[in-house]
Amino acid sequence: MKYFTLRAALQQGSPYVFYDMARPFYTFAIHHLTIRMKYRFLSVTLLCAAALFSQCKQTRYTADNLPDEYLRFGNGGGFTGVETAYTLLENGQLFKTVSKSPETLEITGCDRKSAKKLFEKAEALGLEKLDFMYPGNMYGFIEILDDGKTNRIAWGDREHPADENIMNLYSQLMELAAQKK
Repeated sequence: MKYFTLRAALQQGSPYVFYDMARPFYTFAIHHLTIRMKYRFLSVTLLCAAALFSQCKQTRYTADNLPDEYLRFGNGGGFTGVETAYTLLENGQLFKTVSKSPETLEITGCDRKSAKKLFEKAEALGLEKLDFMYPGNMYGFIEILDDGKTNRIAWGDREHPADENIMNLYSQLMELAAQKK
């Protein structure tokens, strides 16, 4: 094989210059090392990406196997006394329970990011420690389970209205449930 100088290769229009008159072997070795390193880098990158995505898999829960943290909300009362409750999990799963039916159904939930925002809002309102139990004939409620401790607040009594921020959270939760039926 004939060695080219850089000037001669450029004059002939060659897109690849692997050899140099002063250092033909050195330039050739660097070229092959670069290709080998590219394959190694690509292999390591793909391996790390696969490991990362396998760790990001969300746990799917069932109605019988719920996690230690969830938000339960809903309403009830009236002539029939039926309570409809929705259970939102941190991963975005949503379950529906009606008191007259023993079955709990999973309905379409929301994404993890939206669920996390709702949980953060509930924690910011201090629902896990709030003592507010004034249900009326028709009532709404929010129940929070955090590390095995359950706290439920309920409202409906006209003489004891719930805080506006709690009602905003409740509205957001009920909108989520209404969209996902």
